[in-house]
Amino acid sequence: MTVDAKHPDYIEFSEDWDTMRDTYRGERIVKEHGVKYLPATSGMIADGMTTANAPGLIAYNAYKKRAHFPDIVREAIEAAIGVMHQKPPVIDLPAALEPMREKATLRNESLEVLLRRINMEQLLTGRLGILADFPVDTRATAVDTKDVSDVVSRMAAPRDVPYLAMYTAETIINWDAGYRDGLGVDSLNFVALDESQQERQNDFSWDTVKKTRILILGEVNVNEPSGTGEVYRVGVFREEGAMFDEAKLITPMYRGQTIDFIPFTIINSKDVVPNPDDAPLLGLANLVLSIYRQDADYKQTLFMQGQDTLVTIGATDDTETLRAGAGARISVPQGGDAKFIGVSSTGLAEQRQALENDRMRAASKGGQLLDSVSRERESGEALHIRVAARTASLKQIALAGAFGLQQALQHAARWVGANPDEVIVTPNLDFVSEVFDADQLLKLMSARNLGAPLSLETIHRIMQKKDFTEFDFEAELAKIDEEEALGLGATNPDTLPDDEEDSEDDDPPEDE
Repeated sequence: MTVDAKHPDYIEFSEDWDTMRDTYRGERIVKEHGVKYLPATSGMIADGMTTANAPGLIAYNAYKKRAHFPDIVREAIEAAIGVMHQKPPVIDLPAALEPMREKATLRNESLEVLLRRINMEQLLTGRLGILADFPVDTRATAVDTKDVSDVVSRMAAPRDVPYLAMYTAETIINWDAGYRDGLGVDSLNFVALDESQQERQNDFSWDTVKKTRILILGEVNVNEPSGTGEVYRVGVFREEGAMFDEAKLITPMYRGQTIDFIPFTIINSKDVVPNPDDAPLLGLANLVLSIYRQDADYKQTLFMQGQDTLVTIGATDDTETLRAGAGARISVPQGGDAKFIGVSSTGLAEQRQALENDRMRAASKGGQLLDSVSRERESGEALHIRVAARTASLKQIALAGAFGLQQALQHAARWVGANPDEVIVTPNLDFVSEVFDADQLLKLMSARNLGAPLSLETIHRIMQKKDFTEFDFEAELAKIDEEEALGLGATNPDTLPDDEEDSEDDDPPEDE
């Protein structure tokens, strides 16, 4: 059996993942795929589409170039990420994993940045994976005697904590969670990851190198649950269509200890189970592709409207080159005729209206999760109810992403002997950009002066939460004292001159 065999669900969902990835990357990528996203017309096919410089191919390339592909998918995803991360997540870690807070990956990304990438993939394909591992050159492994020298070279570990590696949906090519334990929970027993990449050669050129990483728990052909004493093993196969060879597996160890689980977490848009979810924005991607095709047809019709054909009726000189426009002359024998014929404009208005309707639908689909700005005079409670209804899917994605990251960090904690229960990842679920202005602050102060049970410290905490100030309460009071000492304190109404106090209540002078 080859190590790069694909899971049936992978084959079923891969086309949707390609669609999402291409529509996110934009017009250039979509157009590079040609007839996959923009079919040729029957006339273009009849005129030849497979031969270079054939009339059909030339016409198709012009047809494709005139069309516009809107970047609605990219804009929707990036706007959603902005809403989800307008406030940072709260991440609690045991002391042993604290270095991972700012250096969670081999690229030295923080956990907060990694969570953003997780949410991005959830919105894009609805699926990703997180592997907890140690760098290859710092991980001690149990292998055959012939590899002991290699193990010794890895023992001096400059990094004594694991790292997290993210795998996109397209790279998780095979898996098995067929074993169901007594609690009714699937347990990963096998995962195959495509790590193929471009690698620079000695002559500075780049070649694609095929690599497949195999993660196995216990025996290869037996589904073993986590926690039964079976040992986690891993192997990397670097050949195209490589056959599985159990002798190439190694057993990762940390300070002489193996683990009895696969430290890999699959995260979907709604859950963290191995079975894939539909991409949450697949409907938007398909609608945008429909707009692209409609726009191509509409632009083609507009183009053809300006390309009328001159027809002459009656005998003419076959060698004569016919021209139209100022300075041109057409000789037609007596009784003959000459006229232009072209594409009728019938239906053009309907095309334009259909295109506009789909654009409005796409804009609505792309923005319906993001309407989190307070409307004028909308109460806080009404705002939160409205936003909660419109952002339910976004919250579901945020919760699943945070739980998946938490599970990956718990794998790392168990590996290094820390308490996994100390790992807690709490995402931001407050997507409301509620306006808080000076008028609302004055209302709070008025309520306090009228006897409402509000302390100045509580009001200050509200101001701090709404980004009115970056100082804590004690620091704010200290700043006020410094300003008063410099004569920069707030103006007290009691100290205003008589002619300035309550000036707005004075009667206006009478006309003389």
